[in-house]
Amino acid sequence: MSTTSDTSKKSQTLFGQSVSPGVAYGPVFFNTQSLDFASDRRLRDDEVESELARVDSVARAARVSLVHQRDQMSGHFTAEQRKVFDTHLALLEDPTIESDLRSRIEDGRLYFEHALRDVVEVYERLFDVVESEKLRNKLADMRDVALRLVRYAKPASERKKDEDRQGGILVVRELSLSDLTEALDQGLTGIIAEEGSLESHGAILTSAAGIPAILGVGALQDSLHEGQRVMVDGDNGVITIEPTSEIVNSAQGRSPEGGFEIMAPPVLSDNSTVHLTAAVASPSEAKQVKAVGITELGLYRTELPVIQRQGRPREDSLSVLYSQVIAASERVCFRLPDLKSTSGIQSFYSDDEANPVMGLRGVRLLREFPDLLKRQLRSILRATGDGIARVAVPFVIDADDIVLVRNCAESAREELRLEGFSVPHPVEVGVIVETPSSALLGRELIQCSDFVMIDLDSLAESLIMCERTSSHPSVFDRTRETHPVLLRAVRKLSALALSFEKELTVSGESLVQEGLAQLLIGVGVRRFAVRPALLREAHAMLSEMNPETCGRVAEQACRVGSSKELRELLPTSWK
Repeated sequence: MSTTSDTSKKSQTLFGQSVSPGVAYGPVFFNTQSLDFASDRRLRDDEVESELARVDSVARAARVSLVHQRDQMSGHFTAEQRKVFDTHLALLEDPTIESDLRSRIEDGRLYFEHALRDVVEVYERLFDVVESEKLRNKLADMRDVALRLVRYAKPASERKKDEDRQGGILVVRELSLSDLTEALDQGLTGIIAEEGSLESHGAILTSAAGIPAILGVGALQDSLHEGQRVMVDGDNGVITIEPTSEIVNSAQGRSPEGGFEIMAPPVLSDNSTVHLTAAVASPSEAKQVKAVGITELGLYRTELPVIQRQGRPREDSLSVLYSQVIAASERVCFRLPDLKSTSGIQSFYSDDEANPVMGLRGVRLLREFPDLLKRQLRSILRATGDGIARVAVPFVIDADDIVLVRNCAESAREELRLEGFSVPHPVEVGVIVETPSSALLGRELIQCSDFVMIDLDSLAESLIMCERTSSHPSVFDRTRETHPVLLRAVRKLSALALSFEKELTVSGESLVQEGLAQLLIGVGVRRFAVRPALLREAHAMLSEMNPETCGRVAEQACRVGSSKELRELLPTSWK
């Protein structure tokens, strides 16, 4: 770490390694807990059983937390990156580690936290003998899982102190998965790590999530204090303590010469333009994509604040958050919350569901809890003000779902007008096509909607009945290939949207699958919403495509009867 200071401006600069690009500014929050404990007091004989029960309770809470974070945040990561969550789950369920823990409690009379520290120290000594990046990553994963357990061993009252950190900068010892999920859960906009490796799982996933982050800054306890405002420049690996507003504004509006490569709209070979928009889940991501030339958010996910507040986000806080998103973009489409029972929100889901994907989710949940729907719509309207609010409805089954949201939106607008807010325009309500029924009822749904979105991943899963997160190769591999039934559905919906003069946008990670982008261009799609980590790849794929060739191959592909036949039709240059 190195520092410079400017006494005239009373600022200080710290340097580290850039993990993830972008600029974040906000108050500092420390999360530098470790496995070092001040006391090694031993258990009494009559305390052993209750401490063993505590192990089971803490492990169960940590597993539930990790599973719901994996499910709710899967959109940030590729299938390969999502395997890190499964690695951590495997460590939480490892019988050898559990046996080591229990024996230290039973035989050594150690408290849970101290037993956990001893187990990790044993593995640290073992791994220290063999130098390899793989083992270093495994040890980092073990420490991360151990710290997650320590966190859930705290009383609930202490854990709740960390909830209200929205817009802040998280300072950690070493980038980890639990730090990243905490940042995403709590609406933190940047991360600073005192130490760590760019090759660690935590660093790789943080970069994929698009949160500005820097590591290797060195001990920060003497340089920063809780609540102090800092700017994290993830492009250059620089942290500025108490920067002036001019410094912050300059960094956030940095020109291409300052480090960002601007992406012009993709242009096809016939000189027609493709509209490439972003799919994001935080204001920091919105700022990140704007800095590279993507000024429209085709999809903003609204789930995280709802999960963070266990189903009861405050309207004022939501309105402020959404105002930040709107300020960073020229046009935004908010997707209403698409929650499932795996979210762990007890007020919504008192019992587990056998099949959460097909259970109480999306607009079904909003029907069941109308206060949540109204709060979301009021917050979006307040944030939009004199502009036009756009909301997309998830997991639609038929036209009644669109009518429900439209009526609620108009009711919310009328309430706000009576309260003195300026909301002159009705909400534009769009359908997200992701279920077989919404695809089959495309004509009716498009007629009653203001715009159309197709979630490629969800629609493909439901049409071929295969989950993208499945660990079984025969299931997962089917999701990696384009099936003609998906292409036929998109072709039909694209034609209907064109005939009704309704805007159609396609989103989904599978857009970058072999040949799929070309086939979508071939069936008439010209608008896409892509998450930040895939924007450049999607931009490169869409640029200079030949729409005539795409149309000819897509027409043939819609006539075949299997994904194998479709793959064999693709030109070599598409593969």
